[in-house]
Amino acid sequence: MCVEPEPRFAQRMFLHFMAGEVPRICPTRLDIVWRVGNEVFCTLLSILVTLLLGQAASIGNNVYKRYTVMASTFKEWRNRPSQCRHCGTVPCQVKRRSLWKPSVPHKREEDNFARRSNAMQMFSYGLELSVILTKELPQDDIYWQRKFCQYFEEKHLVLFPVCIQRQINYWYPLPR
Repeated sequence: MCVEPEPRFAQRMFLHFMAGEVPRICPTRLDIVWRVGNEVFCTLLSILVTLLLGQAASIGNNVYKRYTVMASTFKEWRNRPSQCRHCGTVPCQVKRRSLWKPSVPHKREEDNFARRSNAMQMFSYGLELSVILTKELPQDDIYWQRKFCQYFEEKHLVLFPVCIQRQINYWYPLPR
């Protein structure tokens, strides 16, 4: 008659203990150092997290202030008027003039010479104001030739930037 609760129980227990699956009772030096280091690391980490949570309100306020400043700077940069690459003014002289919207179609007439001269005169005044008031444009030779011209003709069209030349040619085309 067998006194074991199960057959071969004693043999399985012997193999279990001999295989080293049961942890040792006395830890090695490496295990002790690892446990102490782990405890120290966890303690320091919890202290840092506690300090960080204590300062979270002031950190949040600083981040919010910097974010609002950066957002407003980006909005100003995005909404700024772009500088014209031809005449150098902000905004372009052509865009500053709101009167350049005639209701009649553009016809090639002899009368366009006088209108072109008047348009060149108006743009000359606008460019002169840009030079004097905003310092956007340099006072170079072209500026002085434009300033001292009393009556603008077709040969004086080259004194203006390309954007203004296009605008004048668009609104007052030359007769064929």
